[in-house]
Amino acid sequence: MPYDAKCVIYFCHVWLLVQTLTLDLFLILLTVPDFGKMYHVKGILSLPRAEIKEPFEAWYDLEGNRSRIDYRNGKVRTYLIGNDLDYGAIYKITPVTTETEIQATKFFQLNGTKENPIRPQAALPDLQGFEFEKMENYEGVLCEVWKKVTQAGHKKNTYRLWVTRPEGIDSPATPHRFEMVGYNTLLESHNDKYTIDYSDFSPQTESDIFIPPGGMTWGEFPDPVEEHQILANPIQDYVNTSPVSHAHRLFGPFKEKFNRQYESEKEHEERENYFIHSLRYVHSMNRAGLTYSLGINNFSDWSEADVFSSLLPTILVGT
Repeated sequence: MPYDAKCVIYFCHVWLLVQTLTLDLFLILLTVPDFGKMYHVKGILSLPRAEIKEPFEAWYDLEGNRSRIDYRNGKVRTYLIGNDLDYGAIYKITPVTTETEIQATKFFQLNGTKENPIRPQAALPDLQGFEFEKMENYEGVLCEVWKKVTQAGHKKNTYRLWVTRPEGIDSPATPHRFEMVGYNTLLESHNDKYTIDYSDFSPQTESDIFIPPGGMTWGEFPDPVEEHQILANPIQDYVNTSPVSHAHRLFGPFKEKFNRQYESEKEHEERENYFIHSLRYVHSMNRAGLTYSLGINNFSDWSEADVFSSLLPTILVGT
């Protein structure tokens, strides 16, 4: 073999070795992303099944024991203040439409208890249990992708977070995208998905942004009581990586209220899935400040095909 060819092969081997060592060293030095104890971030929550894109803006101050999250460009504002009262309080300002009022601004308060004290709500997931998966381009930016898989019963959820570290491998991270894909082992289908696209991340906030308006009369959240947590803290279910959310826990009271009895475990899983999507849709639309309001009803565990089939005889008679 000519000398020049041997040199080329040698340097190729050296280059591959350096690249391998560099990657191994990178993985050894790589730590779970840390977003800091204080930040401001914007995001868009996307629910593909409901064709909903809901913008939000969040301020988080862990050491100050407080957070604020605005939804729908400020139409809805939530303040979680852990130092108020004995066990903290959540304050919510939101437009409400009833039979007698349209888009009336209301002020609601939910007090913490000894068993359930109020803590600041992060707009980013807790990365405990996440593992580095790969490097990947996201919208033209090379990102670390971190992954976590959880399973409870037939529900298997896969969470992924895309982040960068603009100032180096051991610097605070910047979030770009969070994704949850749910798979049901009994139904053998991907039955759930949502994403959050982040932007405008900053490690700074202004202290007065956490102060709720003064001089207001704060009332109790409306019934049903079971929905208070979702009403008071909407984003909690989306950034939490538990396979069983507040929305899932509401399926029990729904079944009891409407006397639901399903023929099989498979049907139960299907109906619960329809209910979860209905509940998310109802609450997201109600945060939009519309001239009407939605609520959970007897059809909330039905598919679109079920609803259409029930209406078809009426439509045919009408024609």
